[in-house]
Amino acid sequence: MHSVLPFAKILYLTLLLFWTGKAVAQQRYTRTDSTRVWEYLSKADEWIDDSRFDSAMSLANKALIESSRLKFLRGEAYAHLKIAEVHYRKSEHAVLGYYDSAALRTGIVLKDTPLIALATYQLGQYFFEQKKYTEAEQFFLRSLNIHFEKVQNDYTAFVYNDLGSLYGFTGAIEKQVDWYLKAVRLHQKNNNEFGLAQTYSNLNDSYYELEQFTEAIRYGKLSLAIREKLNDYPGLAVSCNNLSQTYLRIDSVQQAVYYQELGLKYAELSGLPSRMAHSYVSMSLLMNRQKKYDEALNYEKKAIAIYESVDRNVQANRYIAAAFYSNILKDSAGAVAYFKQSENLAKTLNNKVVLRNVYLYLSEFYRVRKDASLAYDYYRKHILYRDSLNNVETSTKIATLQTQFETEKKDFEINRLNTLQRIKQLEIEKQKAIIAGNQLEALQKQNEIDLLSKTQELQNEQLKRQGDELERQQLIAKNNDQRLQLAEKEKQLQSKQLDNQRNIRNIMIGGFGLLLLLGYLFFNRFQLKKKIEQQQSLLAMRNNISENLHDDIGASLSNIGILTELAKRNLGNEQKSTEYLNKAGEDIQRISESISDIVWNINPKYDELTNLFVRMKRYAADMLDGKNISYQLNFSEEAEAMSLSMEKRRNFYLIFKEAINNLVKYSQASQAIVEVNLDHQHLKLFIKDNGKGFDATAKSSGNGLHNMQKRAQDMNGLFRIESVPGKGTAVTLDIPIT
Repeated sequence: MHSVLPFAKILYLTLLLFWTGKAVAQQRYTRTDSTRVWEYLSKADEWIDDSRFDSAMSLANKALIESSRLKFLRGEAYAHLKIAEVHYRKSEHAVLGYYDSAALRTGIVLKDTPLIALATYQLGQYFFEQKKYTEAEQFFLRSLNIHFEKVQNDYTAFVYNDLGSLYGFTGAIEKQVDWYLKAVRLHQKNNNEFGLAQTYSNLNDSYYELEQFTEAIRYGKLSLAIREKLNDYPGLAVSCNNLSQTYLRIDSVQQAVYYQELGLKYAELSGLPSRMAHSYVSMSLLMNRQKKYDEALNYEKKAIAIYESVDRNVQANRYIAAAFYSNILKDSAGAVAYFKQSENLAKTLNNKVVLRNVYLYLSEFYRVRKDASLAYDYYRKHILYRDSLNNVETSTKIATLQTQFETEKKDFEINRLNTLQRIKQLEIEKQKAIIAGNQLEALQKQNEIDLLSKTQELQNEQLKRQGDELERQQLIAKNNDQRLQLAEKEKQLQSKQLDNQRNIRNIMIGGFGLLLLLGYLFFNRFQLKKKIEQQQSLLAMRNNISENLHDDIGASLSNIGILTELAKRNLGNEQKSTEYLNKAGEDIQRISESISDIVWNINPKYDELTNLFVRMKRYAADMLDGKNISYQLNFSEEAEAMSLSMEKRRNFYLIFKEAINNLVKYSQASQAIVEVNLDHQHLKLFIKDNGKGFDATAKSSGNGLHNMQKRAQDMNGLFRIESVPGKGTAVTLDIPIT
């Protein structure tokens, strides 16, 4: 495989050939020979259109070998361009610069303007893929000025399209759309369906970034329709993936799944392993969005199988994703196995980036499982690889930049001297042409002088940028050294702290023995006090139950008796009789709930918050579902293992119940959030709705809010209601657990 020539050397060799006017070798080919070469290249074009890239590459190489044997320079140049195009379509960008620059050199020797323009355009694509956007823009615009802007052919539209993509990468989205639309108009004029589909797909991306999703979907579907007609399977996979992402962005999950599945089918039909693997990963992410973790894991497994032969570094990363899904699915053993596969493969490949990442995830994995030893061990490894990567990357980058900078300085000086010599020669030739009255030749010489001057300016700017980058990297390296020194000092400080902690521990052990002795002396007194408190608590509980039975349930039973008597007296009036009986039924239901609450509250087996949360969730779900209110119930798992006293549990539940009841009755809300969290031994309740709200500063005529405030005070807690008319209501309760 040929190596890619650096930009400065490509330009230098190109100009050197141009200046010296190297003679074309004696041709050895006949018309039949050249026709055979063009047939190879024409057939290669057909294979490219059918996405049969290996066949196209074989024919392009045949054309190159044949042209080289015959010294058919023009055929050799176009074969180079065709090979570069196949590599570009297969997303193999590293070798583009070699083939395109070879074609450009030949074009200059032959003075073939279309060939020079095409090679210049493809070199722009090479720099684009290298993320050298300034150079890419210059080559694209130069190809237009040289030839394509005049002829307005398919390649002109492709240049427009690539300029649009370039401006999108630099953040100029509106400028991007303008160039894409120019490409669309020209593709339509030239009836180029392949190019039109490509640009439509790009417009889908642009309008997606602009959050104009209707337009994005429209262009995505236009691209899809054309590519279906052309059987462009790789392109179809891209179009479907774009549409899936757009629908997902507007929360149309069903459509997103449809197009992603369709894109996966086309990726498989394309036969391109990289396209298939990418589609599997996209499907995995889509399944993750829907919380279908089993399916997400299956797609990751398929992607892993492909990446084993395509890109093992990516495979190592996908093992981490598989571990993530296994962990969610409660398969801890499977998660550990995938983590280990990622670690082992990364070690084999010496991929320190993946090792850094996998150790961070393993540290978090064991931290959640409260295995502090393993969590610390993996985190330490993560830090080691992180710091090592920073140092190695910075040192390597500095060394590369230093070498490149020195080489470029030498090349630049050689080019500068040659350029000055050539400009002097051109000035002389220009003056001779003016004297001879040949204005056309004089203009041509002036154009060459301008091109050389601009080229020298470009090289000068590039050299300056490299010098600035080298200085920046040296500063980064210095900063990293200072950070490492600081880390070493912190390590020494931690060592001293450990020594101090050991001394404190010894003192504490001695003090503990003394505390045991004092504890024994007070133990009997404590037992006596505890018995008294238990008796008082039992008495308070009995009084409380008695009050509830007398005040609430007793009054309700009396009310039921009155309603029943009224129903008997109005048997002749069916409507009134039914109304009284319905009210009595409601009271009976409420009494049943109250008795259930009392029985549940005094049962010691319900002391843990797990049981309280179950009851709260069931009550909230029943009430909110009954009013068709959309809701989220978020209850902290950490709090479930905690316990509350009977009285606190009762007050907490009744405040929650009253708040939910008020929300359902009065808020007219369509959405609600209920959250219970544990924060530093404080249990926090948060209930929020998007209902009509009310004036929280106005005096309330009811007892509900007053009772909620009083119950919070009884628990030494804080209770707050925030509400503004038209903007919903938020209820917050914060109580200490101990």
